[in-house]
Amino acid sequence: MMDLRPAAFRFLHHVLGVGALVGLVALGGCATTTQPVQVKHDDASGTTTYETARMRLDDVDMTEGLQKQNRFFVQVVGTCSGDGCAPSEYAIHFIKDGPQPVQLGGRDVAMTIGSETITWEDPQTRDASQTTTVRSGIFARIKVSSGQLSTIGGVAQVSGAVGGTNFSIPYEQRRPIRTLLKQIEGDTADSAS
Repeated sequence: MMDLRPAAFRFLHHVLGVGALVGLVALGGCATTTQPVQVKHDDASGTTTYETARMRLDDVDMTEGLQKQNRFFVQVVGTCSGDGCAPSEYAIHFIKDGPQPVQLGGRDVAMTIGSETITWEDPQTRDASQTTTVRSGIFARIKVSSGQLSTIGGVAQVSGAVGGTNFSIPYEQRRPIRTLLKQIEGDTADSAS
């Protein structure tokens, strides 16, 4: 059967159809998913490292102008000896990603977890007037117990300040913490069997 549509219409229909298909393929390629938890076992040292995906910090108020391109995250890392072990302590890394450096008033961290506020003082920034320039990567670390991490993962609200800059971590953003704790609980139960 012969197509009775004008040639220009057929050409435009073909071009738009191919363009839409290319656009969908491009969008699909960008939609990669990150595992909420990675587990790495080092046979040489006999250690297991648990690492969450990065969790974005909200309400960071140090981004103005060009600094709006900067993003701030936390990531939880725990290491223990053995396979199927459970870390007793975890490190929470504060991470900056982006092209513009920012100024922090030190690297002290205060975190309000539910109704409790916990502070961690950076031993390198004893001088209260000391400022730090942060370019990219990990700019602060704190240590928490497994019980504190469980509370951080499960409470309705977590907010705080790092280097004098406020932040919050919404409940849904903390899903990797809850996934990590469930996975460790399952791993230790499996190794005990």
